Amino acid sequence: MTDRLVILLILLCFSTSLFAKELSIPLNNALHGLAEYTEGDKDKPAVLIMHGILQTRNFSTTQKIGDFLEESGYTTLRPTISLGVDSRKESLACEAIHTHTMESDIEEIAQWVQWLKKRNHQSIILLGHSAGASLLVAYLDKYKNSQITPEKVILISLAYFGNRPSSNATSSEIDKARKAVAAGQLGPASFGFIYCNKYVSLPEAYLSYIEWSQKRITEALINIRSPVSLLFGAGDKRIDQAWPAKLSKMGMDVHITDEANHFFHGSHEFDLLDFIENAVDS
Repeated sequence: MTDRLVILLILLCFSTSLFAKELSIPLNNALHGLAEYTEGDKDKPAVLIMHGILQTRNFSTTQKIGDFLEESGYTTLRPTISLGVDSRKESLACEAIHTHTMESDIEEIAQWVQWLKKRNHQSIILLGHSAGASLLVAYLDKYKNSQITPEKVILISLAYFGNRPSSNATSSEIDKARKAVAAGQLGPASFGFIYCNKYVSLPEAYLSYIEWSQKRITEALINIRSPVSLLFGAGDKRIDQAWPAKLSKMGMDVHITDEANHFFHGSHEFDLLDFIENAVDS
């Protein structure tokens, strides 16, 4: 661990986000989206930080990352994806009625990127954790022909939705959703989804996430024009544990931390922040 990282970790213990501003912007879906914005050194890129599925910008992993980057002098923008809830501040329960889709999440990310651009942040780094990393990959795939190209993309514990281990989204659950759509049964129903035994969603909305399988995420990664850095924990049970090595063999910049889990808890937090320090400064 670098001396600089040790100093920053000490500062984090005593600091609060004194210069952070809570933002509210109107979204294209007639809702309002919330974010926390902290302005840093104008000579450094702005970092948009994306949280995982059903969580908010205050989830512990993304909160630690944001605090660390702010102490390092970076401008940060930490949006909370609305998930169909106006000005959402709380995480969503599995049993809530989920009408949001992968596409609606992607469009919100696009609006937040535009928000940064309108404030003259010409250099932007995209950083995501877990499903937040997946959303960024999907966003970059949809907008691959856009003139907006991030300086770097940093993906922590990148996940995928379809065909993943230790998931409640079994093939029978996916077939159930597809049959409901084919039969025109489009109202809310209960499905298995990631860690949710009972995820209440519109079948089409559910499938919009499930379609982003390991194969589709891999294909989208290949087409990202910006430099991409990936960090995985060797103890991450949420993905096929052979996947990171496959990505590395494909020439991608993959880093693996021994024994770390999906969230880089405990002492592995130092490995996480060390990786981020190197990734943003390289």
